[in-house]
Amino acid sequence: MDPFGGFGMMFALVSGFAILFIVLVFGLIVFAIVKGARKSAANNAAPEVSAVATVVDKRIETTGGGDMSVTQHHFVTFEQPGGERFELEAPAAEVGLLVVGDRGSVTMKGTQYLAFARELMR
Repeated sequence: MDPFGGFGMMFALVSGFAILFIVLVFGLIVFAIVKGARKSAANNAAPEVSAVATVVDKRIETTGGGDMSVTQHHFVTFEQPGGERFELEAPAAEVGLLVVGDRGSVTMKGTQYLAFARELMR
């Protein structure tokens, strides 16, 4: 008989859930690190490619706020002459210089944006 009136079983149950929670959080952290490393390795292994494209859209994805710091990711959508569209994350300073309708050559390595060379009007 338990001298603490069931407290021992409750303590075991709560500590079991605490351990499960810690393992789950640790697993998610490891998963995020591995996912980022794989994406980085794939981008580094990819060849540098240039494509003629037109800027068709820009967007900002904002995360955080409240008690957390705010993080912004800037994206640019390009369209190739054949109609194929693709979106790349780009630095804020570069996105600020791009205007929807700009036509030129976008250089990328895998899913990583490298540069955009605007086609000058003649």
